[in-house]
Amino acid sequence: MRIVILLLVSVFFIRCQTGSEIPDQYTGRFYGVDSIYRNQKALEIKDTLVNPIYLDVEPQGKGLYDVFNNNGFWAISGLLTQERIAIDISSFKGVIRFYEDSIYLEADSNSELISVSHKATLSR
Repeated sequence: MRIVILLLVSVFFIRCQTGSEIPDQYTGRFYGVDSIYRNQKALEIKDTLVNPIYLDVEPQGKGLYDVFNNNGFWAISGLLTQERIAIDISSFKGVIRFYEDSIYLEADSNSELISVSHKATLSR
């Protein structure tokens, strides 16, 4: 009788445990190349930099995501709508587009002295 009760109690505890959660499809680290186009208007200097880049995407719940790397944030609690997150950080405006296994970042900053444009395609 004790064995039957122990079996019933153990089955109850096994069934009450939460299952594994399905990971968020956008979460993770993406690697790629960032092309940076700069125009220093006052000095009439235009140049292009090409740098390796990574971006970490972390869900914050309710469709909000942080997108960042060791240099800072591109989006803080950015709302994902139609596979896009708007960028509005530190004078940069743009968008991060999510695809099946990659992301595309496009952001611009313009002032009277300099304009900077980032374009990057990253994948897992």
